[in-house]
Amino acid sequence: MNAITPASAFDLTPDRFDTFVANTFAGNKASRHVRDRLIAQVDGGRLDHMLLRARSGLALSDAVNRKAALNIIDFAFEPLVLQGMSADQAVRYLGAVENTLRVHEARGLDGFGPLWVDTIHHVCVFSVLFQLAAFLGKNRRFSQVVLLHQGRRPEPRLRIVVDLLRRAHGVALVLLPLQGHWFPRLARLTTPSTVIFYLTDMPPEAFPHAARRQRGQSRLLLAHEPGAALQIETVSGSQSFARRLGATRIALDYPSTDSVRIRPAGADEAELSLCPLEDWLFWPLLGAARQQAIARDDFSRR
Repeated sequence: MNAITPASAFDLTPDRFDTFVANTFAGNKASRHVRDRLIAQVDGGRLDHMLLRARSGLALSDAVNRKAALNIIDFAFEPLVLQGMSADQAVRYLGAVENTLRVHEARGLDGFGPLWVDTIHHVCVFSVLFQLAAFLGKNRRFSQVVLLHQGRRPEPRLRIVVDLLRRAHGVALVLLPLQGHWFPRLARLTTPSTVIFYLTDMPPEAFPHAARRQRGQSRLLLAHEPGAALQIETVSGSQSFARRLGATRIALDYPSTDSVRIRPAGADEAELSLCPLEDWLFWPLLGAARQQAIARDDFSRR
């Protein structure tokens, strides 16, 4: 398989579905009515040029095309819902992800010392990380989670998750932006009871400063059923960062629309992570009809 070069893989023009959704919620009193109106525009065909089928150039079904749009809408709407919940309601809401995603496999969680977790921007990323942090706190005695993030804009979900992990599970969550001298700060924070979450699928065009600083690359296979997949290159420096900290490194990805996988990360920085195309939050950045399609049976022979 040939990787798609970053220059042709992503499109940062403002006429994107995620930008349209964010602006719609920001320009109105956010409510379920606004969400319903966005869905009606999707179903009415008025936004077809922004949707996944047009962006990817793939022959996607109507159901997959619509699901991708709903994922973006509901991801933008979710923090508004969470902020109106009690703590108990929010814990149940985040825990309900286990009804949607089954654990396909779970390996690599029995090591000692700090744990480095590579993951990706799946539509359920906050719920999955909350549940994994709670599990590690209860069953592996990890007492601190550090979430590395870009710090580009306030994310209300993070404040909620910080509070819930502390109150419900006794786990401290530290939010560390990837800015300035972040790695020395991370090294000072890290103890044998620390888990570090790191998102490895940042498009280099969307995060040029991170691309220059971190230099490493990762590969993501965006699959859909049936037919082809897209392989893209993204920014990651996790292999060298984890090694410098002496951390055990695992990867968390999504082999199918209803499963999550936890596995030891390989020594190859360019090892493939998996995510269903419609469930990847950065799909609106895909350059329209400029991807290289990869036959699924070609991937299965690897």
